[in-house]
Amino acid sequence: MKEILYILTVFLITLNTQAQNEKSEFIGTYGDMILANGEFGGTKLEIKADRTFRLRTTDYVYPQTFKDYTNEGNWILQDGEVILNPNLERRKPSVSITEKQIGLKDSIEIKVNHYVELYENQNLIEKQKKEFELLTLYFNKRRKYKHLTREWLKEGSCAWAPRIRNRVNLDSTNTFRIAKKDIEKIGIYTYGFTDFIELKVENKNSDYYEIDVVVPIDKERMPRNKKVIIKGNRAYFYEIKGKVKKSLNNLWKKTA
Repeated sequence: MKEILYILTVFLITLNTQAQNEKSEFIGTYGDMILANGEFGGTKLEIKADRTFRLRTTDYVYPQTFKDYTNEGNWILQDGEVILNPNLERRKPSVSITEKQIGLKDSIEIKVNHYVELYENQNLIEKQKKEFELLTLYFNKRRKYKHLTREWLKEGSCAWAPRIRNRVNLDSTNTFRIAKKDIEKIGIYTYGFTDFIELKVENKNSDYYEIDVVVPIDKERMPRNKKVIIKGNRAYFYEIKGKVKKSLNNLWKKTA
């Protein structure tokens, strides 16, 4: 009996040591821009031995603002990948549509209402109707899209900024018209989305569509169930459509 207990104890200690060694491989500071003083600019992720982290990164909801946010939280190792704040479910935008027939002969009228739900310390503190900067709609097929924006949004402010094609400048009513057509579905995408959300149209004879878009945002911009893939001295952090992509720029581990 003593021999069995001894073997079991050694086995458990070995497992614990292996787990600790595996986690120690990921502990360190990662960043994507090294400044003249040797410190990281841009995104900086500190993974600590006490299973906490500190993250500074650009606003992931409105990256065009170039505003940085700093957050702290907990991390776990799951299937060889680091998960930041695994207990926090990702917030997802929602979209709904109201259809009407208002007697238009050769056109369809579309109105977009854009709301932001703002959370602080996990609590909803406000829901307000906000003017969006850029929102994309497509009708039936993705190639048949319209970029809804504002007249004040100028193109070419940055040398690398792409031209806004199929642009429709909206006024404060957020309403525009398109030529009459059979619409089966409408796709919506804007800041705070990871991909298009599609809505099916119930009545093909409708000539008025009012779309409500609700984007939930954490005031602190804390990461929620955020995956980081670490391979050696590289940390793959950035995402496309909500998934980490190794094809994007990686963060580098700081060396002594």
